[in-house]
Amino acid sequence: MSVDWRTLPSLTALRAFEATAREGSFAGAARALNVTHAAIAQQVRALERDLGVGLAVRQGRRITLTTAGHQLAQTLTASFATIADEIARMRSGAETRALRVTCSPFMAERVIMPNLKDFWATHPGAEISLSPQRAYVDLEAEGFDAGIRSRHPDVDDGSDTGNLICIDLKRVMGVGIAAPSVISKYGTDPHKMPWLWHDGMDLKLTLMRTSGLDVDRLTQVRIGSPNLLLEAVRNGIGATFFTEILAEDELASGRVVKVATPRDIVVEYVGVLPRGPVHPLAHPFLDWVRATL
Repeated sequence: MSVDWRTLPSLTALRAFEATAREGSFAGAARALNVTHAAIAQQVRALERDLGVGLAVRQGRRITLTTAGHQLAQTLTASFATIADEIARMRSGAETRALRVTCSPFMAERVIMPNLKDFWATHPGAEISLSPQRAYVDLEAEGFDAGIRSRHPDVDDGSDTGNLICIDLKRVMGVGIAAPSVISKYGTDPHKMPWLWHDGMDLKLTLMRTSGLDVDRLTQVRIGSPNLLLEAVRNGIGATFFTEILAEDELASGRVVKVATPRDIVVEYVGVLPRGPVHPLAHPFLDWVRATL
């Protein structure tokens, strides 16, 4: 059943009367609602005029309810209790439901998953629902509580952080990487070696151009899905562009080496939150990602 709010008394007046009936006096209701005694009395009298019926009779400092007052008080108390219970349930649910986070597969595999035990050490029982995907998603429309994205600080890369709360996590270097066999075969000139091409590399192309690479001159080796990107690099199929922090294990092991580019390039990792209510774990989780990075 729909409610015609235009026919109802003000919520302030109803609340004042319910508190008066529950506390037994204007003074008690005033203390319960943290307002003045006069304000409560004024609201109750206004409610009586609106309804055209007496609700409370003052006897000294106490209030006696009329028959109509008893009936209205019982209905209001039960209704407000139902509302309070539902609000408490929703708040409890927000505090205990999983934190839904979207990030790139490499961020999930290289940074978050191997170190998640450290977050659980300080937030035992916290449930984290990771959704690794390469495309940037609409956090609000898809129901995510937080996202982790990369971007070039001086380039509009289409990451659409303008409508989101953006939190700086870390600035890192972007680097070209290739297997040692590629360097041996093609030399150190990045324009003479093959480069891996895959779906969803708009930001990567932006970074490559900003680093001084003439993208149109590069020999492209298409691998379709980027899921096999590192494996293709390790096997000497071609070079690619990566953030140094995600490639550090491969670089340290010698499986890949850096490819010199004309200019150094900086990549920003940022945490993004939808505007509106923030999940209780969102800020602690992004703080932990910043420290882990």
